[in-house]
Amino acid sequence: MIEKIKEKLSLTSGPSWKSFEQFRSEGAKALSPVQKGKVAILQTKTGQYRILEESDFQRLYGLARDVERIQGGLRMVYKAVRAVKKNQDEETMEVLMESINLLGNFPELPTRSTWDDLTPEDLDSTVDDDDEVILTPEDIESPLVEAN
Repeated sequence: MIEKIKEKLSLTSGPSWKSFEQFRSEGAKALSPVQKGKVAILQTKTGQYRILEESDFQRLYGLARDVERIQGGLRMVYKAVRAVKKNQDEETMEVLMESINLLGNFPELPTRSTWDDLTPEDLDSTVDDDDEVILTPEDIESPLVEAN
């Protein structure tokens, strides 16, 4: 279990920019080293920012949601323990045992590896017939993918 968590959190330092101007001047190619497992740092006048690849963000977000669910489960068990301490009857003890059982059976939340296709509203009325509209993410050319 611990190894699985370490594997999910294995992030290493990636590129770093001392200013937004330095980042901006490099253009889209600046993000090409920010791949899976890498974290870039952008320092600006307003603060420091971390830039992650989408799948890393989804993994971290999923883990954060798991932590929130487990915290809620632990609060429920804590309240059940306090109820057992006050009322040592069989029904209250069953509530405690059931809450512990539920906490142990929490499934892991899924994370996203892709996004749904784009579906803008009123597309027919806002686009000229001569315009090419690509709504499938796989069909959109990415300068970052082409650079690699």
